[in-house]
Amino acid sequence: MDIEWKVVDENHHEVFVEQHVRGLLWITTAGFTFWHSYPNPAVDLTHAKTVEEAKKAVEAALRLGEYEDPVGMMNQPH
Repeated sequence: MDIEWKVVDENHHEVFVEQHVRGLLWITTAGFTFWHSYPNPAVDLTHAKTVEEAKKAVEAALRLGEYEDPVGMMNQPH
């Protein structure tokens, strides 16, 4: 699984899986929040103390969750 991070600005980092945006890490003075899109897993970042710890938690959740390629999902018969 290819995971990449793109820094939008000092408070926002986007995460891509297989070149598809999967969510946004939001960095605030109160801590970290991960805004995710379906079918991404929810990620508990309450214990993350640094941006790197938060990113590692998000990456682990994405690897453990059932990642579905959104383009592939759209091309499947319903």
